[in-house]
Amino acid sequence: MSNTRRSDTFRNEITDAFDLDPDHARIVDQAARILDELALMESAVSEYGPIVQGRYGPQINPALEQADKHRKTFMALLKSLNLPRETHAEIVDMTEAAASKARSDAARKAARARWGNRG
Repeated sequence: MSNTRRSDTFRNEITDAFDLDPDHARIVDQAARILDELALMESAVSEYGPIVQGRYGPQINPALEQADKHRKTFMALLKSLNLPRETHAEIVDMTEAAASKARSDAARKAARARWGNRG
């Protein structure tokens, strides 16, 4: 697997395909930072699972809610770039595939924890 961060791939694809003005370049940088933060949240969900021990017992991992907010912010920034529809779809597919993998990894870990002790 490549060590290239999703944000680097995103930034490179956009800057290679389009001649951005400074305002749009800043939006791309913001969106790329969000992808980095999203990767950290997805990693936390993969590591700790979708349910974590909270102050008052089990609770949904707060990283799930934050990741959802980050995805929505990313999509809003992406929309503000006003990219051609096919480019927009490719980027959404890239981020959705990563999100789906993180959810699958978290679900698999939770299932192992739940059923691993049974015989």
